[in-house]
Parts: sequence; C-alpha cells; structure tokens
Amino acid sequence: MALESLAVLPVVTSFVFIFRALGLSYQEVIIALMDEKKKEIKLLLKFAVLLASVLVLVLALFAFTPLAEFWFITVSGLSRELADFARLPLMIMFFFPALTVLISIQRGLLVSHKNTKPVTVGTIIEFMTIVIVLLILINYLDLIGAIAATIGFVAGRLAANFYLMKPSFSSLKIQVTEQAIEP
Repeated sequence: MALESLAVLPVVTSFVFIFRALGLSYQEVIIALMDEKKKEIKLLLKFAVLLASVLVLVLALFAFTPLAEFWFITVSGLSRELADFARLPLMIMFFFPALTVLISIQRGLLVSHKNTKPVTVGTIIEFMTIVIVLLILINYLDLIGAIAATIGFVAGRLAANFYLMKPSFSSLKIQVTEQAIEP
C-alpha cells in the first residue's frame, strides 16, 4: 500500500509535529535557564512532565476518538478510506511528543554542560535505528510503509532516549551538586 502510505504519512507526521513543536522548543528553555537559574531544575523538570502529559493526552484524544476523523477528513481533506488508513499510524505515534520533551531535556542538560558528543551519538543511534527497523519491518515482515515508518520513528526516538539517559543523568547530578555547593 505504497500510494496510501505516501498519502497519509505526511499528514500524520505533520499533525504529530504540531504537538512535538512545544517539546522541541523546550530544549532552548533548558539551555537558557540552566545558565541563569540553576536552582530551578526541579521546577523545569516538573513543568516538562506536565507539558509531556498534556501533549500526549490531547494527541491521544485525537488518535483514539472520532476527533481523528474530524482532523483527517475535515481539516486535512483526506477521503474516508485514507482517514481510516491514517488512524493506526497516529495511534502508534500518540506518545511521541513525550519522547520529544524527554530528548529535549536530555539534550538541553548535555548542551548546558558543554557535553555535546552524546547528542551527536544519540542522533546517529536514532537514525540508524529508524533505518534498521524500516528494513526489517518492510522487507522481512512485509508491513505497510506508513505503519513501519511510524514504528521506526518511535523505535529510533526510544533508542536515542535510552542512550542519552546515562550522560544526561550525569549532567543532572553535576547540576544538583553545583546547587548544593553554591551559597
């Protein structure tokens, strides 16, 4: 179903991007405020959890309710068949905004501590995971392209999030230690 996948994948990923955009911009917030207000890390992390939760909840409302039809048919102009085809990829990606908030925190902590090598490695891991998952799901499991792609995106981001856990926790420990030392 290559034609259908090509038709719905941009619609699904651009809709998910609307929710991811806030998470992406949070990286800049982390970097800016880590330099200015190091004591606010707990507040920044609390807000990140709230942001991720709200984004996932709202996207889940679209993914798992008739709001998906409204978005895909009325707003995006897809046919009923393509709208039905787009629902599963959207369901697969409904928690992607939370992963984006997490990776923004991870990258922000690393950049603010001038430890950017893990960011580069994490990006390579994400890309390679997407490619490998796509190859396996399409060539060996004969999955539909849009479904394989969304699974690949999620798997790639999870792999990058997982890889960045240790270095970002190290940066967070440094941050907490610096707070304890400051008068």
